[in-house]
Amino acid sequence: MDRRQFLKFGGFVTVSVASGAGLSACGGSSAAAGSDLPPASGAWKFPQSVASGDPRADSIMLWTRAVPASADNVAAAAGSDSAIRLLVTAVDNSSSLGGAVALSGATVADVTLPLQVKYDNTVRHKLTGLSAGTTYYYQFVAGDSRSNVGHFKTAPAAEADVSQLQFAYMTCQDWSVNHWGAMSSIAGENLDFIVHLGDYIYETVGDSFQLGAVEARHDALALPDGTFKNGTSGAKYATTLADYRYLYKKYRTDSRLQALHERFAFIAIWDDHEFSDDAWQDAQTYDGSFNADGSDLHQSGRRRNANQAWFEYMPADVDFDTASTGFQNIKIYRDFQFGKLMQLVMTDERLYRADHVIPESSVNPATGQALGRLGSRYLVQQDLFNTVEAQKMAGATAIGLEPLATVSMLGTTQRQWWMDKMKAATATWKLWGNEVSLLRMGLNGVDAVATLLALNAVPTIAASIGSTAAAVGGNFPLASAIVAAATAGAAAAVA
Repeated sequence: MDRRQFLKFGGFVTVSVASGAGLSACGGSSAAAGSDLPPASGAWKFPQSVASGDPRADSIMLWTRAVPASADNVAAAAGSDSAIRLLVTAVDNSSSLGGAVALSGATVADVTLPLQVKYDNTVRHKLTGLSAGTTYYYQFVAGDSRSNVGHFKTAPAAEADVSQLQFAYMTCQDWSVNHWGAMSSIAGENLDFIVHLGDYIYETVGDSFQLGAVEARHDALALPDGTFKNGTSGAKYATTLADYRYLYKKYRTDSRLQALHERFAFIAIWDDHEFSDDAWQDAQTYDGSFNADGSDLHQSGRRRNANQAWFEYMPADVDFDTASTGFQNIKIYRDFQFGKLMQLVMTDERLYRADHVIPESSVNPATGQALGRLGSRYLVQQDLFNTVEAQKMAGATAIGLEPLATVSMLGTTQRQWWMDKMKAATATWKLWGNEVSLLRMGLNGVDAVATLLALNAVPTIAASIGSTAAAVGGNFPLASAIVAAATAGAAAAVA
């Protein structure tokens, strides 16, 4: 067999090498191989369209999800496994971009791929052997149906002289409250790629901040399972693999997000909401959910479900160990070279980080109540924070542990990897793609009050402070700071 016609089916992710003559389907003894499965027949659809990701000088990760035309767009896949095709060409098909019309021109790849129900009919295929700095068009074919045409650019060669790169970065696209209309503007730009810094989905449905006031075009979300945050009613959070899969499927039915994926390769990492708000490792930190010993509630199974759904639905060229029984079964930190101009280093600040310096379960001596997220993370006096951090590091040193490990957001291994990459990088620009701001929010009370006065908000201040104080255990100074910050635009209620 010619090495350029080798096709590897690694259970879920498949890999092939492009060639001028295209690739014929070939498999081995694996039952997952596309050539071992009956070809899809009849009418199909691609309700989440197509996507590409992790552009390198010689490779790309391509993605789609196909279901029978009669199936619900976001229901779990059902039926039997089958095979679909992937077509890739370097011929200009810009007039067909985003449309379900046949690709024109000679193909560099024509690959048969497995469509497997156990992976919710998602397909992830890595195509290698591509030319650096080149524009390609691609399309999937299932039975009698074609997906929309997608487009991506490979990265320039490592030693190429590159005068400029154009890319956008995105984050925090909650289904209910964020401004999805901006995606239409981004789709009209001439970009090389898009960096997504996490919160691609939000794990909660019906939470207090998810009012639908901004994005009225979206219908209500309904998790297949879900767990109530507070007892037996109200907001729910994603718990099962079906829950997390549903959110990715639902989010990607938005035509504006589809247009971005069709037009540009994404380089993505996650933040907290792909698993749980303000998470660290496998721990959730919802207010009031603490173990008997005061620690956060660890949810290893839920973390693993979140990891798998992200892996299935994001076109990222990362390692995922399906055989691992631990929650750190995926590694998403990685780096990208764009000629001599730029090195992009993407880090994961959730899966390996230590607990928050001041745990949410810490008791406020003035109220006898747990600090929760506001008192432990959002509004902490600088001197207090520095003192607690120093105590934690000193305690670790005293018993022979690495002090930074007690306060690290990267973990020991990733931190060393990050330093090595940055030191070795020779590109003009060294960019760090991370999901958490490097700058701390500073709340200036004088400016906040002045802004309140300018807004003639005095008549409503007392009522706002009173209602906020009830939510923070009767701490009126803290409530006053929250109201001042929120009204003055000095802080965000959701991070």
